[in-house]
Amino acid sequence: MSFRTKFTSTLLSLTTLLGAVTVFAAPSGDELLKKSDEIRNPSQSFKMKVAVESEDGNFAYEVFVKGKDKSVIATKSPAKVQGRNMLMIDKDFYLYMPNLKRSLRLSLSQKLSGQVANGDIARTRWYGDYDVKVEKQSPKLTTMLLDGRAKGLTYQKIRLIVSTDSGRPLSAEYLSLDGKVVLKSARFGGFKKIAGAERPTLIRIEDNAKKTSLIRIESMEKTELADSFFSQSKLESLR
Repeated sequence: MSFRTKFTSTLLSLTTLLGAVTVFAAPSGDELLKKSDEIRNPSQSFKMKVAVESEDGNFAYEVFVKGKDKSVIATKSPAKVQGRNMLMIDKDFYLYMPNLKRSLRLSLSQKLSGQVANGDIARTRWYGDYDVKVEKQSPKLTTMLLDGRAKGLTYQKIRLIVSTDSGRPLSAEYLSLDGKVVLKSARFGGFKKIAGAERPTLIRIEDNAKKTSLIRIESMEKTELADSFFSQSKLESLR
C-alpha cells in the first residue's frame, strides 16, 4: 500500500471518528436542566390557572410566579376551601386560613392535595436549586440525578429524564434522602403552545401505592408582578 493510500485511509478513519464524536456530543446536565425549566415556565413573571384532580377532590387555583423564589397561590374552588391562599418566598411557605384570620407556616414538601405537594405548584423551577449528575445519556434521552443544594426544597433528590436534543422534561422520580427509594413519580405530557412556547400542561403524579393525582395547567400568560404583591398581607385580600 502506498504512502498516499495509507494517508488517505487514516484521514478517512479520523473523519469518521470525529463525525461519530460530533453526533453523540450532548449538552451538560446543567444546560439540559436550564432548558427544561425554560420549557416548563416563562423565565420571568407569569400567572396560570391550575386544576388538581385527586382522591381528595377537584381543586382550582390561580398561581402567580415571579422568578424561582416568589409565588402566590389563590384557592378558587371548592367553596369550602376558597380563600385558603398560599405564599412562597424563597423556601418559606405560608397558608392563610380565613377562619383564623392568620397565616400558618408550612413546608413545600407538605401535601396540597392527593399526591401533589405544595411545591409542585409553588416552586416551579429546578435550575439553581440542584447539583446535577448525568447518569445515562443517548442521542435521544438523558437521565440525570438532581441533588438539592439546600434543605427545605419540595424534593431533595430527583431522577429526571429529558429529551437530549431539546431538554423537554419527560418523567421524574422523587427519591428518598438516600436516593434508594422512589417515593413518587411524575410524567409530563399534554405539550401545547402557551405563553409563547411548547410547554407541558399535564403532570401525572403517582405514589408508591399506585395512587395518582393530575395537575392540569389550563392557561398561562406572562405578566408583570411587583415584589409587593408577594406578601402575607396580600393573602387576605385575594378572592
